[in-house]
Formats: sequence, C-alpha cells, structure tokens
Amino acid sequence: MPALARELRCGTMTLYDYVEDKGDLLDAVAQRGLEGLRLSRPLPEHAVGVLVEWGRALRSTLLEHPALAGLFLSQPVVGQGILRGVERLLGALRQTGMEPKAGVRAIYAVMIYTTGFVAWEIPRTRRKPAAAYAAAWHSLFATVPPEIAPIATSVRSELTAVAGGDQFDLGLVALANGLCVATDPVNRGLSSAGGQGGR
Repeated sequence: MPALARELRCGTMTLYDYVEDKGDLLDAVAQRGLEGLRLSRPLPEHAVGVLVEWGRALRSTLLEHPALAGLFLSQPVVGQGILRGVERLLGALRQTGMEPKAGVRAIYAVMIYTTGFVAWEIPRTRRKPAAAYAAAWHSLFATVPPEIAPIATSVRSELTAVAGGDQFDLGLVALANGLCVATDPVNRGLSSAGGQGGR
C-alpha cells in the first residue's frame, strides 16, 4: 500500500478512504480487469459451446491482464461484477437445458482450468517469446541421446507447442464435453469419480 501511495502521489491513509485493505484493493483490481470480458453473440445453443466460448473469452482477458491469473490463484475474488457474470452464464446454460446447480459447477471447472492454464502459459510464451520456450526444448534434445527418451524424442515438436492456444483448446473442449456428460442425469454414472456413480 505504501508503494501504491507513492505511485499515486498521495498519503497511504488516503487510500483507505477508497478501500478497506489490500485484499479489498485486489478484489477491485480483479473485477475491473474482468469488465472487458465479453462472450460472442449469439451464444452457441449447446452447453459445450457456451462453456468453450466462456473459457476462450476468459483466457483472452487473462492474457490481456497478465497479473489477474496469479491474483485469482492467490486469493478469493467475490463481488457484484462476478455475480452478474455468473448470472448471465447460468442463464445461457439453462437455455441449453443445464440445471443451475450443474451450471455453477461447470462454470467454475472451466474457470479453474483456464486460470491455471494461463498462469502456466504466461511465463512460457508471454513474458518472453514463445520461440524461447521451443528453443529450450530443442537445446535439451540436442544434449540428450535419443535412446534415453525415444518416445519423447519422436514427438519433440509437440513438446514445443504445449503452451499455446491449440493446447488450451484441446483441454477446454475435452473438459466441456466431460462436464456436460457428468452433469447429465442420464449419463451421470458414466463419469462420476472412480466410475462408482458418485458413491
């Protein structure tokens, strides 16, 4: 807070006229960062499409504001902006036939996946060029005899591409499809933990 006060050229106590504490300030920063998050219109008619669209839009926003992913991982963020976003997503999912209780779980599963992916992606492809991450893998393979890791060597070009949009979409689409199966009462037993129908 003192560092922020110096940046703003005001007294530290002046900040507390606007926020209660550092946590309150970080909540406000997080919610401000999410204000630009927009889903395309019209939304897909199937829950999988809505969840994929949500994940992609969230990733774009988190990449635009790189500090947000770490902020979401380090503290809970709750506020009216979050609530309004959840309400809109629940409405969109209900129109596809997904019940609100299942919708909450699905929304947060996608949010957790997306936030974690972006937090992992940023140091590999955003803080420095993506080519540097690929070069690190190429450098490693240049020093390791192929017989030590023959399978990995055969797919080394894939290892250089796991911190980008294609990898994100692979996991996102699989997650969204799995969530729709898991939240469908007809199919629930197929995807419950341990294959035991949730027992």
